[in-house]
Amino acid sequence: METPSIEVDKTLRSKKFVGLLIVALLVTYALPFPLMSGFMESYGRVKEILRLMEKENDAITCHSVFNSNPDFFGSHGMKCDDTYYRPSEPTVSCCGMSVYRDTYWEYLRASSEMREKLPLMVIFAVWAFLTNLSFGYALVDAAVELAREEKRALESIKAGLKALPALVAAELLTFVVVLIALVLLAIPIAIFGPFGSFVAGILATPTFALVVPAYYFTGNVGVVGEIWRVARANPGGYFTLGLGLSIVDVFLVLQYEYYMGALTLLILLPLGAVRYVINSLGALWVYVETIPEEEIEGET
Repeated sequence: METPSIEVDKTLRSKKFVGLLIVALLVTYALPFPLMSGFMESYGRVKEILRLMEKENDAITCHSVFNSNPDFFGSHGMKCDDTYYRPSEPTVSCCGMSVYRDTYWEYLRASSEMREKLPLMVIFAVWAFLTNLSFGYALVDAAVELAREEKRALESIKAGLKALPALVAAELLTFVVVLIALVLLAIPIAIFGPFGSFVAGILATPTFALVVPAYYFTGNVGVVGEIWRVARANPGGYFTLGLGLSIVDVFLVLQYEYYMGALTLLILLPLGAVRYVINSLGALWVYVETIPEEEIEGET
């Protein structure tokens, strides 16, 4: 299939594209929100307790060191924060920390509740994976057909559903290749700590985003070669795509740690919209703007 030119501004103003995007958000986030809300609330509670446990551990450790020789440490200006220190309360060891027993039991209760709700979260994760692929394909189809001829949004949705099995296979094959690459890069990633993980995300996320446009234009499940062509010929677009997706994903993850009820859904919808646009239209634009393989070979 010949790759057309994509007018991003025109596509974003298209009622068809915007309508598809709204349907995608409702199906992906709003409809299954009850499935994940309970888990998100429990997960947020567990993270909140863990943060409290870290503060208690710091306070207990500081006072333990200070009390071992108060004259010496006091003369050197050492001070401990008493906000999270309860000297009369019993402590236990958990997660490599010393914490108060009542906090530990609260952590166990919250963790147990989270595990009970995990199956619903797994269902949501599978649902989100499938809908992202299907609607991602539909949005790519809508953007391409907008540049060619008029096509109803329902036809794009049907095309996405029809292509779903092949897209799943393409994503899984790509995942295996990316996993092998990340294993080979595990040592340098670990050396740089959180920054290394962020860079790994920038390298990995565009590969999954490019699966849909690569399959759309080639019709082949094995799209790793096409993705490598894009990364090699258009590194600026590839890494910009990865940076955009990684930043959005950071904010999406924060919604799980800081659950705010219905407000979480109101935040998820615009974040999801941005991710859908980058993951579909952004990936499509990077793909179609990449130099064809024959031109790359002519330059080498």
